[in-house]
Amino acid sequence: MSNVRAVGRATQVLAVAIGAIVVAGGILFTILRATESLMFTVNIVPPEDREPRIGGDADLETFYRTVTVIDEDASGWVRFLAWLPNAGMGLLILAGCVFVFVQTRRMLRGTMFGRFTTVGLAVLGLLAIAVAVLAPVIDSHATVVALGDLGVNMLDSRSALYDSPDLAGADYVVPDPVGSPRQLLARTNWLLAGVGGILLLLAVAAGRGERLQRDSEGLV
Repeated sequence: MSNVRAVGRATQVLAVAIGAIVVAGGILFTILRATESLMFTVNIVPPEDREPRIGGDADLETFYRTVTVIDEDASGWVRFLAWLPNAGMGLLILAGCVFVFVQTRRMLRGTMFGRFTTVGLAVLGLLAIAVAVLAPVIDSHATVVALGDLGVNMLDSRSALYDSPDLAGADYVVPDPVGSPRQLLARTNWLLAGVGGILLLLAVAAGRGERLQRDSEGLV
């Protein structure tokens, strides 16, 4: 029993430590997002061995078929959108730490299942799926808004002009179409979404365990 309590206490300490690191890292990341230059990497058409002429006023770094646009004066809205995907992941990890800490505390007190277990697992599962699907969409939207603010020439990747060898002598960037089925399939974090699905299944199992526990307590 003492070993179980020792492991439980160690787990709680680890959860608190990870949570503190996430909070500290989140504060630092927020400061950087609010003050530093933002970089957006997108495909470019047509790819040529020269400095692309994509319009607008931005610093560029080119590599093969992509160009990285450096936005030194991004608007607050763009910075907020660029911050959200990482903030969502940080929130998920922090919520997981809180769940582990509280659940371990309950287990050390002899309560294996409860409403907190069921609801906590369900919330973590839904949050994981939301982050997996929405984070890439928000990131793509931030890119499109930033490029639009800079006045960069943009093409829809679904446009027939994408295959044109000559676009009036100008170069165009081709950001991912925001929220398109192809983007969702290609950029969704399926591993994280799968973990979220497993957590939802565990929530269902925990709810069943909670009912069995109540029935057993009633028999006693």
